[in-house]
Amino acid sequence: MNKITELLNIEYPIISAAMNWVTSAEFVAAVCNAGGMGVLGPNAGQKLHPTNLKEYADNLRNEIRKVKQLTNKNFAVNYIFPLDDSGTLPFGSLLFDIIVEEEVKYVVAIGNQMVASEMIKLKEQGITVIYRPLNPTVHNILEAEKHGADAVIVTGSEAGGHFSQYNLSLFTLLPQITAVVNLPVIAAGGIIDGRGAKAAFAMGAQGVYMGTRFIATVENPASPAAKQAIIDVKSEEILELDGVYERTIPTPGGKKAYQLINEGKSLDAVPYHKNGYKETLLLGNLDQGTISVSPSAGGIQEILTCQEVIDEIINYISY
Repeated sequence: MNKITELLNIEYPIISAAMNWVTSAEFVAAVCNAGGMGVLGPNAGQKLHPTNLKEYADNLRNEIRKVKQLTNKNFAVNYIFPLDDSGTLPFGSLLFDIIVEEEVKYVVAIGNQMVASEMIKLKEQGITVIYRPLNPTVHNILEAEKHGADAVIVTGSEAGGHFSQYNLSLFTLLPQITAVVNLPVIAAGGIIDGRGAKAAFAMGAQGVYMGTRFIATVENPASPAAKQAIIDVKSEEILELDGVYERTIPTPGGKKAYQLINEGKSLDAVPYHKNGYKETLLLGNLDQGTISVSPSAGGIQEILTCQEVIDEIINYISY
């Protein structure tokens, strides 16, 4: 055991990322039952955009209840901080109410900066908060520690999805942070196997937070076409979407987004913005949007079960 397994009461310090559209109760439960911690992300278990806040709330509530039916292990829900103490999100209060009403005990809270009032609300309910700043620095990790976060996620620029505007690699940032904070630190960005996890632990991490590797698993709800695109892509082929802080596999939709952004077009004209990940990652319409992954996807050679992914990591770091 280490600080993360003790804090979260899980067997192994491996957490699946809260990815938009491509988490579900079945996937989260599979990660949990394999000894890690699964996280329900935005639009978990859904194939259609909610048409109103009540529908969003009902969807999330049902997915939380379904996870509880599928596993007796601990899991987390993604929580989104507003931009600052004066800001609000349309579903912020709703999300908080659902988490409290459904007795969710763990959240992965993301945001541009630490929002003290949100942290206080969560902690007053006895919720364990893992904080993930979108643009991690030594300073904002220390702020998270000051305001009561239970653990922090340090995300390097090797990550899929949104990566930091500072473009700092995980192994540049991680040892700086583990040298100065007392909180348990979870490493994210480019980790796809036991070798990456072992390197992160050697730099002081107590856990790993993985997205791209878990998309290419049997239980993940991503489409077969999207999973195959991850298996087929080479690291050097992945396109960086300038100004968006994301990357994409060069699918037809990904190439179009890359072209339009480089031409200086408004994001409203870009498939990335219009369709998000639902069309591509979830539904497999590779010409309709982007598949944002870590450039380490070039090292993923096969689709595995969640159990196989976690077993490989644990077996590697154990010797």
